[in-house]
Amino acid sequence: RRGTLCQLKGTRLEALFSGRWEKKLSRDSSGRIFLDVNGDCFQAIVDFLNEMTISSEEHPSEPPTMVDVGQKQVLAQYLELFGLRIPPQMPDSNIITQYSCWKLLHKWLN
Repeated sequence: RRGTLCQLKGTRLEALFSGRWEKKLSRDSSGRIFLDVNGDCFQAIVDFLNEMTISSEEHPSEPPTMVDVGQKQVLAQYLELFGLRIPPQMPDSNIITQYSCWKLLHKWLN
C-alpha cells in the first residue's frame, strides 16, 4: 500500500510514491509501478515499514537486514538512496529498560 511506503515523511521513498511523480514512474505491462531494484532488499525495506505501522515506541520494529554480505551493502545503499534513516536500536540493558528513556539519552549524547 502507498500509505506504508509514504509513512516516513520527507524521504525520497515518500516523494516517489506520494502521487507527485505518478506520470513519471515506469510501469510494467500490468500498469504496476516498476522499480529496477533488488527485490529481496526492497522487500526487507517494505517489511520494516509494515512492522513500523504495528509496533509501539516502547517496542520498535527491528531495522531491515540481510544475511548475505553483498545484499547488506545493497540494502544500505537503498536505505540511503530512499532517504530512510533507521532509528538506532535500544541495546540490551538492565539499567535503561524503557525505549523513551533510551531515545532521550541517545539524542542528548548525539
